[in-house]
Amino acid sequence: MLSTDGEVLVDARGRRSFVTSAGPAPSLGRYLLLAYLPPAQAVEGTALQVEYLGTRLPAEVLTVGRTPAFDPDDARMKG
Repeated sequence: MLSTDGEVLVDARGRRSFVTSAGPAPSLGRYLLLAYLPPAQAVEGTALQVEYLGTRLPAEVLTVGRTPAFDPDDARMKG
């Protein structure tokens, strides 16, 4: 993961951010990435970039922690 300026994101211990998995999310109409981000950038709405096969693509922090991106309030199961 990169900042919007293209700089590699590194936490206070010097660990780089990285994507652990990625794939389509048809229910959300977008692709999702699961990633490790330094705490300062792990804030919902933060704009980032991801490099994939030499191409930089825009990314945004959708959720943080265990909050699901789809139906976070579990309204579909209760409704």
